[in-house]
Amino acid sequence: MFLTKKSFRKILVMAICYFLLGSIAIVLWAVFNSIGINENFLLTLGVIVFSLCPLIIFWGRYAEGKGKLINLGNKLVRNELKPADFIEHYELLKNSDNLIIKKPSIEVLQLVAIAYDSLDQREKTLETVDEMIFVASENKKTFANLFKTSFLFSYDKKEEAEMLFNEIQKQKLDIISKSLVDAILKSDRAMVMGDYKTVEMYNLSMLQRTFPKLDNLGKLIVHYKLGEVYEKLQEKETAITYYKYCVDFGGETAIKKSAIEKLQHVN
Repeated sequence: MFLTKKSFRKILVMAICYFLLGSIAIVLWAVFNSIGINENFLLTLGVIVFSLCPLIIFWGRYAEGKGKLINLGNKLVRNELKPADFIEHYELLKNSDNLIIKKPSIEVLQLVAIAYDSLDQREKTLETVDEMIFVASENKKTFANLFKTSFLFSYDKKEEAEMLFNEIQKQKLDIISKSLVDAILKSDRAMVMGDYKTVEMYNLSMLQRTFPKLDNLGKLIVHYKLGEVYEKLQEKETAITYYKYCVDFGGETAIKKSAIEKLQHVN
């Protein structure tokens, strides 16, 4: 969470406004009550507004300190395919002198890692994932480690990935971690193991999935993966179709550049 002084003041002003509104309502209720006018709705209103004060603080802290950055990351990285722009914004915020809270969240670091990966900056990706594991709470460390495992397999670091993956599978997994394990088994790990048919079936099913629908980055990654699979299976014409999608819709990612190189090789 990165909370600036400006954001803190904004949250504080909002909380004070609600406090004053609640106070005015209760004072008016007391005045009317003292002259025999029953205006209990003012008391009810005051109590409700007072009870909202802590919620305003907690919600504002999340929205200003984390929510805005997550929304920006989803927009730039996942939809507009401008990962470098998000990294630049993140670094500027991270190094700002105006921060009163400087503790990156696992959700933001996940987006940063994805951004670095889509730029093919592998060392930066793994450094960010390690930071993600470090800041993760106990109930999120398993997910963070699985996230790292996925990258390790995709970077062909087979032994390290397999060791970590086996350790994780011995743990009690929640539904999200189980879903990620399944994805790793059928895509990143299967690719490294040469089980191309499994990778093909899994990624084709991802393209057909209606909920949750793939975002633009998800579609790009799946198309590139299928291009690689069909290239491995010597189905060059099919591979070209998927690589061309990556060239046409690759945005400002390294996947576009890699697809161009792949097309030159396949042709």
